[in-house]
Amino acid sequence: MAQLLVWTEPLSGSNCYLMGEEGGCLVVDPNDPRGPLSLLEERGWTPELILLTHEHCDHMAGLDALRARWPQAKTIATAACSANLGSTRLNMSAMMEVYLTFHGKPGVSYPPFACRGADITYEQTYTTHWRGHSVRCVPLPGHTPGSAGIFLDEAALFSGDYLLAEETVLRLPGGSPEDYERVTRPFLAALPRGLAVWPGHGEGYTLT
Repeated sequence: MAQLLVWTEPLSGSNCYLMGEEGGCLVVDPNDPRGPLSLLEERGWTPELILLTHEHCDHMAGLDALRARWPQAKTIATAACSANLGSTRLNMSAMMEVYLTFHGKPGVSYPPFACRGADITYEQTYTTHWRGHSVRCVPLPGHTPGSAGIFLDEAALFSGDYLLAEETVLRLPGGSPEDYERVTRPFLAALPRGLAVWPGHGEGYTLT
């Protein structure tokens, strides 16, 4: 039976989700180079798929650490997310120190960094399977050009920086209120009641 663990990165409060089953693991948003890796090592889980909800650094700062430790793991992201991983401006790492200062954490050192692109990219809905589970990835631009929602067995949604307890801030590099209103808001509004939501920040909950 699959087991879900969550690692919350202490600076930004972002969530990394680790779903383990029979020694394999599906990773969503590897947000920190140390925490998710240490959990995987402790459990003896081997990452097989790494999925990104979007390109911001607080959701993928640990990506290359996982790749270095488990090079066979495949990273899946939208084409825009994959491209923007290599931009310190669009992945927000170049401004993370300022961002943290404005959120009450001054003096934190956060060197800018870039990652290489994903192994598998998509521009339309992409569906795959992992250990008997269906995984459906849907591009949802607005928060960033590369944002996506990731459905697991159509019963749960890894929502990234959408469906947070607080309203998503779109006024960030690459963010588009127009794309959000045109594509993403209608999609999110049509989600079914009873869907489990595992957001990029904060506790999971069920849509009512």
